[in-house]
Amino acid sequence: MLIKLDQPRETRPEVRGLPWASCRPFVENSKAVLIHRPRTVTMHRISEKYRPHIAVLQWCGNTHTGTKKFTFLDAPPKGRIVCARCEEKAVESGLPSSSELAGEHVCIGGVVAVSHCCPEKENYDPHYTRAS
Repeated sequence: MLIKLDQPRETRPEVRGLPWASCRPFVENSKAVLIHRPRTVTMHRISEKYRPHIAVLQWCGNTHTGTKKFTFLDAPPKGRIVCARCEEKAVESGLPSSSELAGEHVCIGGVVAVSHCCPEKENYDPHYTRAS
């Protein structure tokens, strides 16, 4: 099943790309943990010297680029987790939920950074703010 993609916003005139009109509703990045929901996919060719690569903008706002690390899927693999932010933003925009697209329950979630050097300390401080 293919879903219609948003058209990418060109940020610089020198950035040329060929946007995809549609793709499968999930993308697995072999270098990432979560399954994401693609919002735009653009093929780029920087010059004749380099092979084309694609840039995938996910609904969560992350962008991944590459040549071979992506697999576009009709449903997430069993046991894999779909990015919760992707799910939230895609559904808010009017797209079907991951479970509706897959025809079965799909786990939604995220990843958490965990400290390995200071296990006695709390790994997450809800009061932490970045210095300006």
